Amino acid sequence: MNKKVFLLLLFLLSIRLFQAQNLSTQDIIDEYVRTLPEGAEIAVGLILPDTVYKQGYRIEAGATTAIDNGQHVFEIGSITKTFTGALVMDQVSRGNMKLDGPIAAYLPAGDKIKSEKARLVTLQQLLTHTSGLSNGPASFIPPYLRAQLFSAGNPNQYIKWKHYRKYLRNEKLDFPPGEKWAYNNCGFSLLGRLVAEQRHLPWEELVEQRLFGPLGMHHSYATGEEVPPGLLVQGYDEKGKPAGLWDMDFINPAGSIKSCLDDMLLWVSAHLQAPKGSLFDAMKQRYDIPTGWDDNFMGNAWIHRVKDTGHIIWHGGATGAYRAFTAFDDSRKTGVVILTNFSSHHPNMKDEEGKSKIRQYGFRLLDSLGGVGQEAGNSEPLPLLSDE
Repeated sequence: MNKKVFLLLLFLLSIRLFQAQNLSTQDIIDEYVRTLPEGAEIAVGLILPDTVYKQGYRIEAGATTAIDNGQHVFEIGSITKTFTGALVMDQVSRGNMKLDGPIAAYLPAGDKIKSEKARLVTLQQLLTHTSGLSNGPASFIPPYLRAQLFSAGNPNQYIKWKHYRKYLRNEKLDFPPGEKWAYNNCGFSLLGRLVAEQRHLPWEELVEQRLFGPLGMHHSYATGEEVPPGLLVQGYDEKGKPAGLWDMDFINPAGSIKSCLDDMLLWVSAHLQAPKGSLFDAMKQRYDIPTGWDDNFMGNAWIHRVKDTGHIIWHGGATGAYRAFTAFDDSRKTGVVILTNFSSHHPNMKDEEGKSKIRQYGFRLLDSLGGVGQEAGNSEPLPLLSDE
């Protein structure tokens, strides 16, 4: 990976609370915080063209306390897919893989796909959830049953490469490749496996060496085993009870990363500041592939919300005990990150229609930023990507 593109020289954000740059933005944050349950912790970050603002809260004994939690670690769930997508696009940029290349060309030696149609599934179709590969093949029944017995809060814990390999050898597609969009965790898990084969490193090591390290994301971890004691924010399930992390073996590339607000602001900033032709510029590519949400289209792992009011690139993440959201507006060079420690199935994490509350507030926050400049805030600027 080209360090001229990825290296951020400094990240000198103060760890004090920001004064939100306009009343409507602060009102939205306050409104969201008031809806959160007892025991909740939230970290919010806002990016303007040359400034970053941060805010953190903890709700205890019915009281809301402002805290400095920029380095507190949360699980980010499916936002992990954008990291796996970046690893794939890195290999594409180096000429080691091709977006239109069939997955059969990148499988380990000895692993064969029985179906001719499935052999022709491309990397791009995996990146855009249009592969037609099943997200829950029959060969996963034994590990799913084991999870029900021993780790009901983490249904993917025991799924391994050997199970998916068996599926690939004998599978039946859910639909012809490229025919439609269907969200697919297993597809991104397969991408993680394929790129790991190219680099001869486990995905968990690869994401740390190729992304976390060069970007200065020093409090981000591929699995929970690596999180230092005291940094991890306790997560809670849909009933408000303490719950564990989602480390998932084969499924890790689709949702296992643990990170903090400071690091996720770096991740979003790397996309906003990406030079033309760079890896992160390629990550912002949008395709004419509608998703299951109105006015949303797929890109390279990221989802694009395209409306008359603007074009927002985003992804959410949900695990058994955490909810996360990140989005950015490339034309305005603004972004938002929200991290919370409650399951999306908890009643307080849903709106009146049962939809994701964090996503709703995330979009509102980003829309509220508009074209406001740095003079209205009180924080240090985020440095641009270095050419050195």
